[in-house]
Amino acid sequence: MKFSEYLKKCREKSSFTQEQLVQELYLYDTGLFKTIETSTLSKWERGITKPYLSRQVGLIKYFQHKSGKALPCFDEYNAQEAQKLICKTGIQNLLGKSKKLIMRLPSKMIEVDDISITQLRNTEMIDHIIDMHMDIDQGLNSKFADFTSNRFKEFALHPSNSFFVCEHKDRFFGLLFTLRLKPEVFEKIMNIEIREKDLTVDDFASFHEVGCNYAISFFAMNEKAAALLFIRYYAHLIANQKSISEVGVSILMEDSQKLISNMNFHLHREKELDNGTTLQTYRETLANFLAYEKVVKIILDKQECPEG
Repeated sequence: MKFSEYLKKCREKSSFTQEQLVQELYLYDTGLFKTIETSTLSKWERGITKPYLSRQVGLIKYFQHKSGKALPCFDEYNAQEAQKLICKTGIQNLLGKSKKLIMRLPSKMIEVDDISITQLRNTEMIDHIIDMHMDIDQGLNSKFADFTSNRFKEFALHPSNSFFVCEHKDRFFGLLFTLRLKPEVFEKIMNIEIREKDLTVDDFASFHEVGCNYAISFFAMNEKAAALLFIRYYAHLIANQKSISEVGVSILMEDSQKLISNMNFHLHREKELDNGTTLQTYRETLANFLAYEKVVKIILDKQECPEG
């Protein structure tokens, strides 16, 4: 969707005329929208001109304020529809460089049309991938999570959680695992009062209640696979925005810091562990996580994004 289409859709859903919206924007943020006139808004909606990214974010935050939704006017999209809105190259740029979490298997070995992103619970390789994940986690994080294979499989099979796997011709190319936690459990994880190994299935939020999305693992064989996994991640957040209040992650590795440096997470807590490493937790409300210049550009400027 182009920004012009998005703006017009949000205005019409709010039942505002262009003149009314201009007045509303001025009252909402005088500094950002002081010079906006009806003619300017009209040009934005017709795609003749486009506001700076800071104003695009400001408009989204206004409609967040008006509607109470994390990404207003996208709340009716399902995950498959949301994926089509997201620029793959833009996601690659957003992720930055990570030598350990994103390998350098040549992209030409993977044809995009042949890649599938599926839930771990739906793949025949579930046990093999869980064993592989355990090995990867031990190598990268010294078994910080300390899950048993059976317990990890229990988490993966739980319908509230999203364990995305990238496959190509029955071969594994990456994973991105997230849990859907109850807000009070998420708070304890973020404050480092409990660790991932302390979680049980009773800590997962159902889809009938508001929960928090907590990422526990990511690894990809190359940048293309990484981008497709994170496209699915963002699409999942957009499609389920009504029932997700916050997003978060705990990290040990410097490479993990590099990976999330371009994403709109903010450092919440730090704690030095017995082995001398430092555990850091990052969190953000879903509304702020999505109303971020780099994310807005990836979603609303896709027509200007090269898909090489």
